[in-house]
Amino acid sequence: MKIKRQLLFVLLLLFSSAYAVNLENTVNQQFIDNRYYVEDAVTSYEIMPRFPGGDKALSDFIKRNMRYPKSAKKKGIEGRVVVTFYVETDGRLTNFSIAKSVNSQLDKEALRIVKKMPKWEPGQLGGRIVRMSCAVPVLFRCKSSHAPLVLRPDSTNRNW
Repeated sequence: MKIKRQLLFVLLLLFSSAYAVNLENTVNQQFIDNRYYVEDAVTSYEIMPRFPGGDKALSDFIKRNMRYPKSAKKKGIEGRVVVTFYVETDGRLTNFSIAKSVNSQLDKEALRIVKKMPKWEPGQLGGRIVRMSCAVPVLFRCKSSHAPLVLRPDSTNRNW
C-alpha cells in the first residue's frame, strides 16, 4: 500500500511539473472578455476586422451596390441573409459562404455584394495581425421607400 502511495505521488508530481512548464511556455496568457491578460496585466484588446471607413461606410456600400432581384421583389420575398467569410492578414476576403439563407436569389445577391467589397482592415489578436472569420448580415426589404439595411456585426453573438 505504501508503494502505491509513493507511485501515485511521483506521477502527480510529474504531471504537475509538465503542466507548469506548459504554462511557462504560454507566458501565462489568458483570453478573458476580449482582452489578453499576461500575469494579471491587460496587454491588448482583440480588434475585429472592419470595413474601410467603419460600419456607416459598410452600410452605404451595400445600399449603393444592392440590386434587389425583381422576381423576389415581385413575390414579396424579404429577410436577412448572413454571409460569412475570412479576412486575411492582408485584408483580402476569402472563403465566402451563406450562414443564414432566405431565398436562393437573395442569397446570390448578398454573396455578390460581399464578394465585391474592397479589402478590409485586418483583425488583431494579442497585438498581432491575424486571419479572422467575419459575418455580415444583409437585410432585404421589399418596400421601395426604405433602403436596404445592414445590421452591425456583433462578434459576441453569432446567432443572427
